[in-house]
Amino acid sequence: MKLQILHVPDCPNTAVLAARLDEVLTGRADIAVEQVDVADQDVAAALRMTGSPTLLVDGDDPFAVPGVSASMSCRLYVDETGAVSGAPSVAQLRAVVVGRHPTTPPRKALALAGWRAAGTGSRQAALPPALRSLHQAVLRHFLNEGDAPDIGWMRGQASGLGVDPDAAIGQLTAADLVHVDRDGQVAVAYPFSGVPSGHQVQLANGPVVWAMCAIDALGIPQMADCDTTITAADPSTVEPVTVEADDGRWLWTPASTVVLVGQTRQRGTSAECTCEHVNFYTRAEQADAYLDDHPELSGRVIDQRTAVELAGGVFGGLLRSRHDSPSAGRTRAIPHAAT
Repeated sequence: MKLQILHVPDCPNTAVLAARLDEVLTGRADIAVEQVDVADQDVAAALRMTGSPTLLVDGDDPFAVPGVSASMSCRLYVDETGAVSGAPSVAQLRAVVVGRHPTTPPRKALALAGWRAAGTGSRQAALPPALRSLHQAVLRHFLNEGDAPDIGWMRGQASGLGVDPDAAIGQLTAADLVHVDRDGQVAVAYPFSGVPSGHQVQLANGPVVWAMCAIDALGIPQMADCDTTITAADPSTVEPVTVEADDGRWLWTPASTVVLVGQTRQRGTSAECTCEHVNFYTRAEQADAYLDDHPELSGRVIDQRTAVELAGGVFGGLLRSRHDSPSAGRTRAIPHAAT
């Protein structure tokens, strides 16, 4: 295994990442860590560094975010508690380095810690306070109204926050957080879809909303801290799937349901590269068959508990203030039952 830390000169988080890797690699003298000093933007693009520091494992970035361009700026990561840091946590590094199984094909070993650290929560955490508030206002609109706001509503909210409306909307789009369609309606605001999708979420004592994918659907009750009923279908058989979040319990029907987390290797937004390939399957072999039939994807089939925890890590903190504890705004517990 080849590990490389790509970094700009004098990056303070290079030493943090190196120290955490040393802890993970204790007793593994067979694995060396190379530090690569990236001096300019051209080198960053050639090496695919999307912020400093960037870790490469056998040439791949396990924390890569679809659509993010090469950059010399500081890179932020969100750890398993929802905290923002300048380097992946020890637990995340252990998952992507030690947790690799030598017999698993690389394209079927998508690193979930990296997928989570690169997700919506991380991108939101990098926003200045006013833009974070604007993003949260968009999410609350979906929860309260059950439909997508339009660009006029967003401009009014931005003005009320004291920021230039068009610039603010442009920044949310550039961060791959909110996308507006040609008609001026919000089409994407992860975890929400502005149009009906294959993942319907009924909020208890609230409206029906639509999620961009299976993980997004599982994230909505954890973000909103409310009970929900998720309705979807196995894309290979059209067999219905229901997931109920009820007072901290997760009830899955059928009991054998799993989630496939997949993504393309192309650059683009999460909606373009990921959402289509993140679905519920009633049986693991059907999800595996989808990956076998789509060699252009990298992905991983995950069980119910892992799916809920992944969704909570990505979306659970989106409506929290920066001063809330990491557990605030999430479901109280994650016991599981299947019917």
